[in-house]
Amino acid sequence: MLPPPQEAPDTTPDTPDTPIRTVGLLADPGLPTKLAEQVALDLPDVLARHLPGRTWRVETAEGPVGLDSEGLVPMFRTGCERQRRHGWDVVVIVTDLPRRAGTEPLVSDFGADDGVGLVSVPALGAVSLRRRLRAAVVDLLEHGLADPADAPRPTRRGLFAPPICRIASEHEGIDSHLALRGTRGRLRLLAGMVRSNRPWRLVPSLSTALAAAAAGAAFGIFYSNIWELASAAGPSRLVLIAVLAVAAMSTWLIADNELWERPRSRRLRAEVHLYNAATTSTIVLGVVCCYALLLVLAGSAAAVVIPPSSLAETVGHPVGPAAYLAVASMATSMGIVAGAVGSGLTAPEDVRAAAYSTREQQRRARLDEEDDRAAADESA
Repeated sequence: MLPPPQEAPDTTPDTPDTPIRTVGLLADPGLPTKLAEQVALDLPDVLARHLPGRTWRVETAEGPVGLDSEGLVPMFRTGCERQRRHGWDVVVIVTDLPRRAGTEPLVSDFGADDGVGLVSVPALGAVSLRRRLRAAVVDLLEHGLADPADAPRPTRRGLFAPPICRIASEHEGIDSHLALRGTRGRLRLLAGMVRSNRPWRLVPSLSTALAAAAAGAAFGIFYSNIWELASAAGPSRLVLIAVLAVAAMSTWLIADNELWERPRSRRLRAEVHLYNAATTSTIVLGVVCCYALLLVLAGSAAAVVIPPSSLAETVGHPVGPAAYLAVASMATSMGIVAGAVGSGLTAPEDVRAAAYSTREQQRRARLDEEDDRAAADESA
């Protein structure tokens, strides 16, 4: 059973002659729902300033918002159904699924006749998500979603800046799109997709790999030859070793868990490249988080276990914090490589759940189902 919509506090005084308009924010589970609930708190006041003459109420509801046969959000069908169910005047769907119009990544689009709009959270980037989502909702309402009879208002200067621009829509029922353009736009979308995936969630999912990594790091701390090697390597070589260790574990995770997606047609090549870039960035950042955690643990253990006199005698010179950091770095790099093997004991479903947003998990599951059906048809 779906949870009832939550109404944000309305601070605008009602008068008998003031029409009341209700905006519904229908959000995907996870980050979109959290952002929608935050935005709903101050959105009535913001709308009262931007669109005066009406009393605004904002309600939020969490999905699930289904996907169609192409793995996209069926915007109008879902939005209209929720409008009727909750009695909303307009509905804005907040999703963590990237959207495109041709090759252009989309921030938002809307159909004024149906009173349905949509905002794609990944296209908002990786920072200031609450402010950008609020601006996107206000922009949709200003451009005709609030009242189709109103003439479209120009976007206020400073509300959106390049690489965002408005483009005409070629899709029936959609009035216009707010799109990302150029290299900056693609990088912003990529950053937003990685942010939606929340790379830090990978750390608890790799508990088996971290246990193996901790065992490898402990060996480095107790083995005096590693102390000599770390001292002789120098900062630059230690950094290079750390980068190679992170790359090795990231590659292993992607390959072993079949996270790399192959384009099913030439038309989808650019989209698949974007998803693969987001997956790779998410995994690398997750492994970096694992490395940082293990480095702190190894450094603390080295400071407790290794007496300064023993370390100085082994490396042949006086030691300080830098020497302990070098030992911890070398031990952590060894442990991360060992952890790559240990990650093979982690269930692929757990890695996917940690590496993907809710929408991306659903999209990948749909692709897997299509592959299974295709294989069954071929065997038949």
